[in-house]
Amino acid sequence: MTGLHQRFNKTLFSTMTVAMLVIATGCSSPQTDPSKTTIPTDSDQWQKKLGQTFEQLPAADQQVLSRYMLRMKLSEAYESGAMPRTTIKQALIQQREYERLHPNNPTGKKSPVVTGQAANATAQKYPVALLPIKTSDSDSLNQVKMQFMLSNHGDVAIQSFKGVLSMKDANLTQGKSFNVPLIQFDPAIEPEQSGKIIIESSIEDINVMRAIKNPNGMTIEIEEGTLILADDQIVEFGNSLAK
Repeated sequence: MTGLHQRFNKTLFSTMTVAMLVIATGCSSPQTDPSKTTIPTDSDQWQKKLGQTFEQLPAADQQVLSRYMLRMKLSEAYESGAMPRTTIKQALIQQREYERLHPNNPTGKKSPVVTGQAANATAQKYPVALLPIKTSDSDSLNQVKMQFMLSNHGDVAIQSFKGVLSMKDANLTQGKSFNVPLIQFDPAIEPEQSGKIIIESSIEDINVMRAIKNPNGMTIEIEEGTLILADDQIVEFGNSLAK
């Protein structure tokens, strides 16, 4: 009788243990997919809000997400409010696509704006000259087609340029600035080669017109702007170049 009672107690204990495990399993919250987490629009909250979620991601996704966050930081997209609400999954897809298109610059890192002696060195690396302008009776003072020659003394081909060119001449009391819209060079300007920048500009000062017709002794500098190189490096020029 005692043995039967002991077997009954063991069976009852085992049944209760299994039941408790089932209940505990049923009551526990299901595992959430960390990739569905929305990235805070305030980048200052990334560390606080995403710390635990980040640790749940596979190691490869952690590296990709880190590069995405660095790229967004460098672009200041989140600070400017330009980025919509994005999940980690969407961020990973975007970053992998960006890295496919820009394999040599996965974080979109820009070169610093050049100033001082560095600015002069960079200006010498990418000099600009004005080609002589041929005018005819049909030309007007208000719209003139101007051709500049951008030379590449760097080590990497130039893909595009956008910025402001500054013209200085001894016969002018003040310089003249020319806005240059985004120009894609096709083909790219290879090292020790040159490419044309062609713009139309309004010239109302007769002295400026005389100067551009005879550009001997004239200097052209990149006042401000951005060069994008073939390896995705970005070279930015500041106002100091015009000084």
